[in-house]
Amino acid sequence: MTDPETRKPERLSYKPLPEYYKRRFHFTIAAPSFIYPDHILPNAVMLAPFVDEIELVLFQSRSDQDLPPAAEIRELAEISKDRDLTYNVHLPIDVNLTDADAHSRALAIEHTARAVQCARSLDPSTWTLHLPYTEDFADETSVHTWQERATAAAGQLLERTRIAPRSVSVETLDFPPEWIEPVVSRLDLSVCLDIGHLIEFGYDISETFYRFKDRISILHLYGDVISGRGHVGLHRLPEAHKPAVKNILSQFTGTVCLEVFSYEDLKASLDALKRLAGKNR
Repeated sequence: MTDPETRKPERLSYKPLPEYYKRRFHFTIAAPSFIYPDHILPNAVMLAPFVDEIELVLFQSRSDQDLPPAAEIRELAEISKDRDLTYNVHLPIDVNLTDADAHSRALAIEHTARAVQCARSLDPSTWTLHLPYTEDFADETSVHTWQERATAAAGQLLERTRIAPRSVSVETLDFPPEWIEPVVSRLDLSVCLDIGHLIEFGYDISETFYRFKDRISILHLYGDVISGRGHVGLHRLPEAHKPAVKNILSQFTGTVCLEVFSYEDLKASLDALKRLAGKNR
């Protein structure tokens, strides 16, 4: 295992964040493991002194090389212990657990379960799960069929991995958020409220928050989505949505992940969060 001295931020050639945010808010503040253009471990080394939690971005899963090796997981566990840090895991998005094709669904469950097995020793606060809908939004039969497939696939994932249902947070995506309600209710899952997705696709932030309030374990928060760049800083949050976001932040005590993917966007997002969250401790 690498000497702990080599994990110090000053030993890496990246710029550290200018302020410390550990235990600064009444919620847990998290940043993704892709802020610096490097692998997960260097990102963890740089971010660990400054935030409460890191979102391990395990977006790809189709080969063994896509997932962190066992030695890296052990290093991440050491950083967690040394730096008073927790993790949450974003499960793969290169597979589709709700695919209409049964073979593709089975492969998706297999790959997702492998990602869980890879990171389970880190005891993540939540496992964030995508359940994509790719069919006709206006066809009620298709929606119902998708809900059945989603429930069955998520249930099989729970059986395969033996992780607690409430440790799995189903993310709000591009479809109406109420569509996941039967799935999370039947399996007793948590919810990942992606506020950026709600804004992007025109769904009511406050209504969705109160609908799932008792199930929400993590918020994904960022300012906007720009073509070619993806999620951008919270400082770009449209003015019209700030009151709703402020209200949610005043009540929420789980994990708030600033889901941006660059140093400058994270720095600007943390600064914007201070204003949105009001008085900090």
